[in-house]
Amino acid sequence: MSTSQPAVLIVGAGPTGLAFAIELRRRQIECRIIERRSGPSDTSRAITVHARTLEILEDMGVVERFLHGGVRNDGYQFNFLGSDMKPNLDYTRLPTRYPYVCMFNQNETEKILRDHLEHDLGLAIEWDTELTAIEQDSNNQVTVTVQRSGSAGTGTETIRPLWVIGCDGIHSPVREALEFKYEGSEYDGLVMQMIDVQLGNFSGTDHLLHYHISKDTFLMIGKLSGPNHRVLVSAQGDVSEIEQQDLISPIVKLHLPDVEIGEPDWKTTWEIWIRKADTYRKGHVFLCGESAHVHSVAGGQGWNVCLQDAYNLAWKLALVIDERARPELLDTYEREREPVTEQVIAGSTAVHEIILSHGGGLEERMALTQTDGWQDDAVARISGLSYNYRDLIEVPDGTRSDYEPAIGDRLPDTEISPHLRLHQLIAHTRYTLLIVLPVCSDEALGSATEVAVALSARYPWSVRVELIAPDIPHPWSGILPIADPHGRVASLLNTSSAGEFVLIRPDGYIGYRCPLEDGARLEAFLATYLISQR
Repeated sequence: MSTSQPAVLIVGAGPTGLAFAIELRRRQIECRIIERRSGPSDTSRAITVHARTLEILEDMGVVERFLHGGVRNDGYQFNFLGSDMKPNLDYTRLPTRYPYVCMFNQNETEKILRDHLEHDLGLAIEWDTELTAIEQDSNNQVTVTVQRSGSAGTGTETIRPLWVIGCDGIHSPVREALEFKYEGSEYDGLVMQMIDVQLGNFSGTDHLLHYHISKDTFLMIGKLSGPNHRVLVSAQGDVSEIEQQDLISPIVKLHLPDVEIGEPDWKTTWEIWIRKADTYRKGHVFLCGESAHVHSVAGGQGWNVCLQDAYNLAWKLALVIDERARPELLDTYEREREPVTEQVIAGSTAVHEIILSHGGGLEERMALTQTDGWQDDAVARISGLSYNYRDLIEVPDGTRSDYEPAIGDRLPDTEISPHLRLHQLIAHTRYTLLIVLPVCSDEALGSATEVAVALSARYPWSVRVELIAPDIPHPWSGILPIADPHGRVASLLNTSSAGEFVLIRPDGYIGYRCPLEDGARLEAFLATYLISQR
């Protein structure tokens, strides 16, 4: 029996676990990732990659592979049986570099993330390695027992990591072994069945996701890369009985009688429900992704939200492990992500009530699509751009609360010049302190310099400073300025004419902002969680 003591043990090598490992390895953190499966999955499963996820994948350095191999989908079209009304969810107006949904098979998603992790970041996945026991003592020392089989050899290993991340899905052994509660509500036996298949005589455009809705049925059709379409239907009943049936052919015939269905390349049937863990953390063990929450498939947010869990926690854990942040920073993971889970559940339920409320009247469901702000709200939620940490970030007394975008919002993006976007300035693993000067004056430069020099000395490996100004009349010692001659950043962030500090977290959210004269409050905010290296 062998032992090991990695800083982090990640349990599960699906998209969530792979993303977590990538974010740790980008920060040079020692970790291991184990997976009980014998090898990669070859089935498509989740197929929607939303705008916020594409922004994260850009930060990871892999987005071009998704854009090259995926199908661009500009929105969702709702077709109600017997009605000419066809409301759309239009993604092309989203304020992002990625105003669409990228249709991309999950097995290919995992392949890209796995290749990046193994070949670019040097961490191999340990297949055929199943967690069989996990214990944590009163001092938060964790002991994990795993069983190896197959190509990994056979035998038992004891691992004593500093931290464990459960990315092991709906039936999480980590969650069950440590007796996290995982409770929620049912959708009254709502069962989904889907296939990947070639269709004949289907006239719908490849660049929309097509929803067909009757009082008692739901059909979704979306184009995949290659010859196939994804066809998804729903029914109510017992999943063990329904999986033996062909629900798809009669429902397609009801809505699209001329469409011909080929021989499916893949078929699956499953039941959907809402579940959420009572806590996302016990001591040095965290739950991430579906081990912590699951919700309706409506809108296709599933793995996107799970990846964002990993993106929220990994940088915090890395800072703590490197002793550059206080352990209290880790308390913000659940405080921030649990409300987002509630936002996701609310958003997916709102779409669910339109497309999957079997037995409900079509007139009432169509009316929901005509309410004020329905389209913009639904698109912002499903894309992931509207989820935020407003009022969840603790700030020093006296901090203004009327900023827009607010503290806790995702940093919006803009083109600063033909060769530079705002998001490129934050594409690294540290905090980014933006010093935004709508007007470049000696007084503003002096105030900014004083704070920037102090923070750079105190947190040299945790905070990167970027000065953005319309013009710089003379060199500013220590920082290369970014010229923004049209004032696009100042306009986008609604900064005051006197200039502002805007602190961006490593996950791209606004952590703090204040006028230049409030630099002491900025320093107090950073000192709450970061440890001075001076």
